[in-house]
Amino acid sequence: MNSKIKELRISKGLSCNQMAQLIGVTKATYSKKENGLVRFSLDEAKIISDKFQETIEHIFFSFKVTENETCSA
Repeated sequence: MNSKIKELRISKGLSCNQMAQLIGVTKATYSKKENGLVRFSLDEAKIISDKFQETIEHIFFSFKVTENETCSA
């Protein structure tokens, strides 16, 4: 689930339907994307980042590093 998008959407008072219209998909498709079942395209990510005036990285990427992702010396 992309909780950052949901947080931003709710904080700006936007519905799932409004977000779906913004990126040109159905409400059902948008819901799947917001819930992480389907990925956003780069074009959709750009539209969303412009709407919220945030970087794509800030919205779509987690910078948390897990122990499995680190290298052993």
